[in-house]
Amino acid sequence: MLSRILDLFRGRPVVVSGTSKLEEGFARRIDVGDPLAGGAQFLLCRVDGEVHAITTECPHAGGRIVEGPMKDGRFAICPLHQYAFDPRTGRPEGDICSKAVTYRVREEGDECRVWL
Repeated sequence: MLSRILDLFRGRPVVVSGTSKLEEGFARRIDVGDPLAGGAQFLLCRVDGEVHAITTECPHAGGRIVEGPMKDGRFAICPLHQYAFDPRTGRPEGDICSKAVTYRVREEGDECRVWL
């Protein structure tokens, strides 16, 4: 109940449908709006049965964290230098660079809400 009340102060979330089809250990890219006009892009990742959201922007050298199977089923990958990020926390595996941005997610049924 408290989390629903706090959601009122967090702004309007992005609603993503079909999240029940997201397999364990996979990341799916979500595009919101027009990227040339201030749109957003992030990944939805399923780890340990829960959906998490992480930016597609790698904090190192302007690479992109990509969709698809995750390393060890737990880490989203930037193929530019093979850096791996935990979508639950944004922390890189081995602390090789800065954290990636993560977003708050709440999954309900076949959809989830992401606060960007």
